[in-house]
Amino acid sequence: MTQNTSSGYPNIASILALIGGILIMLGGMLLVAVSAFVLPYINYTNLSPPPNLTADAMPRLVSGIVGVMGLFGLISGVIVLASALMLRVKPSQRETWGILIMVFSVLSFLGPGGFFVGAILGIVGGIMALRWRPPTKVESVEKEPIRSGELK
Repeated sequence: MTQNTSSGYPNIASILALIGGILIMLGGMLLVAVSAFVLPYINYTNLSPPPNLTADAMPRLVSGIVGVMGLFGLISGVIVLASALMLRVKPSQRETWGILIMVFSVLSFLGPGGFFVGAILGIVGGIMALRWRPPTKVESVEKEPIRSGELK
C-alpha cells in the first residue's frame, strides 16, 4: 500500500521563495542605509564629476544612485515575499505567484540581488511553484463481496 505524501500546497517552493524574498529585502535595506548614512560622508576627491556637476554634488549623485538601487531591491523583495505568502494561501493560483516570484527575483539583480543567494533561492522557488501539481484524488474502488459458489 502506498501513501500519498504530496501536500495540498507547494511547501518547499514557498519556503525557498520566502527565504529569498527576505534576503532580497535585507540587501535592499542595507543599500538604502549605506546610501543614507555612509556614502554622503566619503571623500570623493579622486573622482571627477560629470561635466555639468560640481565636485560638491558628487556625494549626492553616488548616494542617489545607490539609494535607488537599494529601493528597487527592497520593492522586489517585498513583492517576492508577498507572492511567496500568497502561494501558501492560494496554491490554486500557483502560476501567477510563481511567475511573480521568478520575475522579481531576476529583477532584483538590478539592486543588491539578496546577496546573490536570495535571488537564486527566489528563482528556484518560482520554478518549483510552476512545476508543482496539486495532488490527485485517488478514487477507491469498492470490492464486491464474494458470494459463495462464485469464482473470481
